[in-house]
Amino acid sequence: MKNVFAFSAIIASAAAQYFGVMSSRSASPVHLLPLTARGGKFYLGGGPPSSYCPPTVGDACPVGNSTVLAGGEGSLSLGVMVPGGQRVYIAPDGTMSYTAPHSAYIPEGSIVDGWNKTEGDTFGYLTFEDGLVGCPAGEGEGYQVYGQVPNVTLCSDCLGFSALTFNATGPGAWEY
Repeated sequence: MKNVFAFSAIIASAAAQYFGVMSSRSASPVHLLPLTARGGKFYLGGGPPSSYCPPTVGDACPVGNSTVLAGGEGSLSLGVMVPGGQRVYIAPDGTMSYTAPHSAYIPEGSIVDGWNKTEGDTFGYLTFEDGLVGCPAGEGEGYQVYGQVPNVTLCSDCLGFSALTFNATGPGAWEY
């Protein structure tokens, strides 16, 4: 069984370009914070991702201590091994969110496209249509990430940032 999971991961790795993200906004509290997937949403800083690996998978699981993405040509997904994957979207309230494992459910009114990943000399860039912002999420929680979308008003403490990308060697977790 472990060999089947490992083989599936190799096939998936060959088909996807995996990358991590960190924020860039000089002289701000969000500068150079890692993007983390926690509890169905995305944050800058504030703790590790909420990753999980079923015991039956064993050693074939990635470590799960960083958030890895895949795609960036229109749509975006988490870099995971779970069958069906996990899709990234901007929810109707503006939050950058992701689907639950084994589910394709995305709330009505969400935005699933508008992502663009470009390569650079040192870092690449991940952009979303009108931009991304980080808003204070509370003590020790970092900054929750939102897409700038019409009809969503964010607090004045939110900070726009550039999403710098760097290559990853494979999926970051079984699931987030």
